[in-house]
Amino acid sequence: MGKVPPRQQKQTSNRNDLGDQQAGALSSLLDAAGLEASDLLTAIQVLADAKKQAAARSDEKKSIYLDKELVVEWDDAFVFRRGDTKSQTYYLRMFDKKRRKPYVKSLGERDRIRALTKARLIYQELLGKIDRGEKLASITSKELVDRYIEKLGKTVTEIPKMGITPETFRIKKYFLRLWLEFVEVGGYKNTSIDQIPPDKTREFGLYMLNLPKEGGGKRSSEHINKIILEVKKMYKEIAVRERFLGVDQVPELDLLRVNPNIESKDILSLEQYEKLWKWMFYKWIQERGISSFEKAKRVIFYNAIGILYNTGLRPKELLGMRLNEITKNESDPPELQKTHRLLKVREDNSKTGKSRLVNAPVRKRIDRILAAYKEIGITHKPTDYLLFNPSTPGRNQYTRQSLDHRLQQVLKQSGLKEELELEGKRVSLYSSRHAYITWRLRHGNVPIHLVAAAAGTSIKMIELRYGHIQVEKQTELLTRNQGYAAAAEVVLDITSAE
Repeated sequence: MGKVPPRQQKQTSNRNDLGDQQAGALSSLLDAAGLEASDLLTAIQVLADAKKQAAARSDEKKSIYLDKELVVEWDDAFVFRRGDTKSQTYYLRMFDKKRRKPYVKSLGERDRIRALTKARLIYQELLGKIDRGEKLASITSKELVDRYIEKLGKTVTEIPKMGITPETFRIKKYFLRLWLEFVEVGGYKNTSIDQIPPDKTREFGLYMLNLPKEGGGKRSSEHINKIILEVKKMYKEIAVRERFLGVDQVPELDLLRVNPNIESKDILSLEQYEKLWKWMFYKWIQERGISSFEKAKRVIFYNAIGILYNTGLRPKELLGMRLNEITKNESDPPELQKTHRLLKVREDNSKTGKSRLVNAPVRKRIDRILAAYKEIGITHKPTDYLLFNPSTPGRNQYTRQSLDHRLQQVLKQSGLKEELELEGKRVSLYSSRHAYITWRLRHGNVPIHLVAAAAGTSIKMIELRYGHIQVEKQTELLTRNQGYAAAAEVVLDITSAE
């Protein structure tokens, strides 16, 4: 080996001298304290262990899972307290093996025993959900309605059969608001839908039947059944399809019994219709003291009602009809062209999504409507709606609500409303369509297939609702030779049998 440089020898010698000095000082301290060198080593080891434990406790405080304890011995579900919050509340954590997702739920308990008891009950319930393929997390009725409304909102369109119209969307939201009110009255406002006993909702229909309407009166059974069917549809399309509920957990909603004879509900007799139009024409329109503007609006309304009762158009179809869709029928003889007009219901204005033509004696009514607008300084353009509200800018069409509101006023002022109520009738703007079909079948002897084509409905639907009229009109044919069958010598007239 080579020699160590003098400088390096000097540095080594200095370090050795310093070490000897420190060792001597440490020996003096131990002697003064009455300790041996082995005591010092023990103290150092204790300090090192304490430091490690302190670090471990610090890491434990940062952990999410504190005081973990299995709910059952055969599963890895456990209760715990969160290490990242000051709350001492226990939580339940279990794993959904089918969806491969963890589920965590607050137990709302600080006591260990109560937390474990609650966790075991919830655990059993969640196992059932997993077996049925349902989501472990649930939603309230309000959250369910919000999800359904959001889904419906994506289908809103003005094109028939391509979704739902804005008006239908508004009505559906109203239906669902009534359902939420019922849920709240039952005490289930903040209850998840899987915790609402299905049998507790059976009497929703009766609840609605006895719930007063804002405008007074009661809702019809048909109207209530529409609400019930919408609620059922919501549960099917959201709660069941998205696995919040099993099929057997869907609320039980009993439909109300409905009288299939709609004529007894909303159809004016011919005498009542005559009383209505005569009162409007001779008294209401001629009322003294009204402005020219109000008189024009009354003339427009009176003739609009006449068009509805003579065409069978749905109110929406008439309100959405433009002037250039009303023409002469060149196939009609000259005499009919003086009284009749051909009304086109375009595809996007039809409930069925199919266009159709309606020929009816409404020329004078249309002329009077156009003249009434001119009286207040408004001339129609070909693309204008026949019926637009002169009180609003933009020539926007009248709404069904505004015309139906005026109809109810007219029925009341004419004295017909009280008469109709005594007969159990509730006449609306839409009643004109029912009257048209009934009158064409009963008094016009029009073949059912032509009525169906003109009204834009099916023969099956007409037979379902108006079949009794067909039987009435065919009495002679049905009873021909009824009374005695010569060959069998059987009396067929049961009224004469003893």
